Amino acid sequence: MLKEQLQKFFKIDRRWIFLLLAITLFVPIMKPIGLPNKTISPATKRVYESIEKLPAGSFVLFSLDYDPSTRPELHPMATALLRHAFSKNLRVGVVTYIAGSTGLIEEIFAKVPKEYNKKDGVDYTILPYQPNVLAVMTQMSSDLYGIYSQDRNGNPIIDMPVMKGVKNYRDMSLVVSVTGTALLDYWVAYVGDKYGVPVAGGVTAISQPGYGPYLQTNQLKGLIGGMKGAAEYESLIKQPGKGTSGIDALNLAHLLVLALILTSNIILLFVKYF
Repeated sequence: MLKEQLQKFFKIDRRWIFLLLAITLFVPIMKPIGLPNKTISPATKRVYESIEKLPAGSFVLFSLDYDPSTRPELHPMATALLRHAFSKNLRVGVVTYIAGSTGLIEEIFAKVPKEYNKKDGVDYTILPYQPNVLAVMTQMSSDLYGIYSQDRNGNPIIDMPVMKGVKNYRDMSLVVSVTGTALLDYWVAYVGDKYGVPVAGGVTAISQPGYGPYLQTNQLKGLIGGMKGAAEYESLIKQPGKGTSGIDALNLAHLLVLALILTSNIILLFVKYF
């Protein structure tokens, strides 16, 4: 009788399993659970330390170059990085060389500055999209106002408090490139190596291994890789967000699959041998 009851487990309608999986994924996506993150990769920690050690008032340039296709991995890390910068009272400039990034940048800055009472033009500025990355990088080495005279709303930036004392790379404490393209290579080769500006980055998980040599030679001061890296950074700044939600969902889904496999095998062994 017991064996017959147990054998019914193998006849469960698969739609119930799909429903259970959907619920398992839905809960952490709606609200991060914050499952223990026991390991933080050294590359992620190096990015955190690069920002953490900067004195208040330092100017950090963020190059946010990703579109909706890479948003799930890169948007959470960009948000976490900006939260860290604002919590340290750093001045922030934002540039982009991907047209699809502009809306995502506006989305971040519609929310994050309010959390820290930061004001546009005083604590941060968003510069307009530029298509020719090499021309811009070259111009900023001598006078960034030669190519960025206004912010994305058409306001002159030269007299903004956020830009006080900032004219070129020598006046920047750090460049952080979050990108789903090869633009991080450009920042390392054409800015970091050439002008001695510290460069850190955030990339998709599939791109992460290719930057190992830059990390080993310290050409890259740190690197956040994929959603796991975003979750690690959120853990470091103690502010769980979408990166944590994504990793929580993946971990819970894996645990559910393992539990179903284990349960199935235990029942199978019991039915067969007892």
